[in-house]
Order: sequence, then structure tokens, then C-alpha cells
Amino acid sequence: MSVRSAWWVAVVSALVAALLGVGPVALPRAAAQDVPTFILTGQILDALNAAPVVSAVIKVPELRRYAFSDVNGRFSFAAFPQGTWDIVVEMLGYHTLDGSVSVAEGNGLLLRLNPDPVALEELRVRTRSERLLSDRRRRIPYRVTTISTGIFANSINPDPTAIFRRNSRSYILPCAETAEDAGEQMAPSCYWRRGRPAKITVFLDEGRLESGMVELAMLPKEDIHSMDWIPEMGELRIYTRHFIERLDNTRISLSPLVYP
Repeated sequence: MSVRSAWWVAVVSALVAALLGVGPVALPRAAAQDVPTFILTGQILDALNAAPVVSAVIKVPELRRYAFSDVNGRFSFAAFPQGTWDIVVEMLGYHTLDGSVSVAEGNGLLLRLNPDPVALEELRVRTRSERLLSDRRRRIPYRVTTISTGIFANSINPDPTAIFRRNSRSYILPCAETAEDAGEQMAPSCYWRRGRPAKITVFLDEGRLESGMVELAMLPKEDIHSMDWIPEMGELRIYTRHFIERLDNTRISLSPLVYP
């Protein structure tokens, strides 16, 4: 059966299921194993001077894959499925590039990053915690929204969950449709993902908070150093100032993340 035929059968099956009341209508996107694959190559350049951008991370969230650009700004993905995919390119000192591209065998990618100069008040060496957190964010093959120390310091609202909702770039909502659970209404613990509410898993200093957002709401914002929000994983990673000090002054490391 051809790829086109397989896709059409899947569409018809979804429509029949909907008419019979056994499931929602969902027009499936062709799975990676159903489409031709090839070696996708590309190059990352500075948009102003066309210089190669070294060590930029290129992420394909839907495929859970990432790669880094080399000294010539070049990168490649083996066994890459043709089609249209969301691609995210990140590099310190540049604006994040985020958009959809259509790729097929024979056409590579030439991507240009616009500089976003980082103003430094003084020259300083990165702390151990900064390096560890930066490496973790870069190696997650998904978008990561970081809520920084400065955001917490400048926020008027003392509720950490409210600061998260304001800066998460996601639609946060209660998991239950009813308003019976006061804690859930005050500290919503779901977000809108792929057409339905999904539960947010909350981690504090590498340990999971069983009560999630309700427990987070009781934490003083002054104790929080930063947050990392990973929508594709549904994980909110919170780091306290005490934990950051331990990362800087001891040999402990961050636990490796397991991607779904």
C-alpha cells in the first residue's frame, strides 16, 4: 500500500469512527515510519555578516531529535522523514528561530539567526549551576521556557503559581470542569495541549511535588531561583536558591531527564 493510500485509509477510518460515536475525528499526520527518509543537512549563519554560527542547537520537537552545528555552522540529521516539521534553533547571543519548514531529499536548510547581544556589566565566569542548567536546557529536544531569577525578583505578585501562569506562554487551566476544589481553582494544575487539558507535573529541586501547584503556591517566591517549563513533557522544573548554592559549592549534579 502506498503512503497516500495508507493516509487515506486512516482518514476514512477516523471519520467512520466519529460517525459511529466511538472516537473523535482526528486527521492523522503521516507517521515517520510511513514516509521516505533521507539525510537532512543544513547550515546556520549569522544574519548580519553571514558568518557560521557554531554550537547552535537545532531541535525538531515533534520527532524528539536535536543536533548541534559544527565549526562551519553545518548540521545533519540521519534518517529524517520528508514532510513539514516545526524546527527550533537556539544559540546564546541570538534570537530563537522558530517555524515550520517543508523538507525532502535534495533540499537542505540555510537558516539565519538574528543577533541578540547580551549586555554584560562586567566580565565574569559562569557559575557551575549556570553551566549545568544551560547544558540541560540545550539537550532537551523540546522548547524550554525559562522563568528567570529577575522575573521573580521584579514580580509584585507573591504567588509562584501566578508568576508561572503569567510567564509560561501556555494556557493554564483547572483540571476539573467544576469549581468544587478551591485549591485547584486558586492554583490550576493543567494546561491546554493538543485540544485537551493535560496535567502539569511539578518538580522542586529534582524531587516531585505530589500536591503539585497547590504545594507550590505555599512556597515563598523569595526562595525560588528560577523555573524551567517544558510543555511537550508537561513538566515544570523549579530550582530554589538553596539548591543552586549546593550546585555551585558541591559535586552534586542534575539528574538526567527521561523524554516521553
